[in-house]
Amino acid sequence: EALLKHCRAQETSSLTDTDARVSIQVVFKHVPNKTKHPVKVTLKHAMHNKSPSICLITKDPQRYYKDLMKTNNISVARVIGIGKLKKKFKDLEAKRILCDSHDVFLVDERVLPIVPRWLGSYFYRKGKAPVKVDLTQKDVKGVMDTGMRSYMVANLGKGSNLSIPCGRVSFDNEMLVENINSSVSNLCSYVRWKNIKSVYVKTESSVALPVYTALSNSSFKITN
Repeated sequence: EALLKHCRAQETSSLTDTDARVSIQVVFKHVPNKTKHPVKVTLKHAMHNKSPSICLITKDPQRYYKDLMKTNNISVARVIGIGKLKKKFKDLEAKRILCDSHDVFLVDERVLPIVPRWLGSYFYRKGKAPVKVDLTQKDVKGVMDTGMRSYMVANLGKGSNLSIPCGRVSFDNEMLVENINSSVSNLCSYVRWKNIKSVYVKTESSVALPVYTALSNSSFKITN
């Protein structure tokens, strides 16, 4: 609790109109093996306090998936078939406008391998890497809900540290702790726990505060 209060205090001067993001920084003892594709980290609570604007990228035909969302009473701001993505969003400015128009991008996992080259690097620099979803499942609403609570980590294995968004300054302590626990648990599906040297929590402008530090044969934890 003291750590989160400190983070919020660091944001006081700049949080007039902005709900700053809280992330964890994970430091590894050794650089992990590089993953072939971005890894999916699913949080217990969504990163957005209000209903986010969702863009869903799908296989063709686009109309089928628009109807699928409507049938399952799923609120999606925009559905884009892969064919339309290729035709309408070729130039950089169109891609930037698309990226800045929505909070969350979900993509049918069947077209995920070809989507990054059509979206370009701007999406990844803005922290909006498309999250894969399996639209062949019967529980489409559940699949979409999980996707909205997920984040794609694209740089695992590219260095000795990693940053994962876990919430907002306005989240209560319990929500943030649960999101931190779920993000670390997800990460340990790809990295061995004994390779984690330390974990820090920070906001966009605060100092990084330690919540876990591995010692020689044991560990030191800071809890709420």
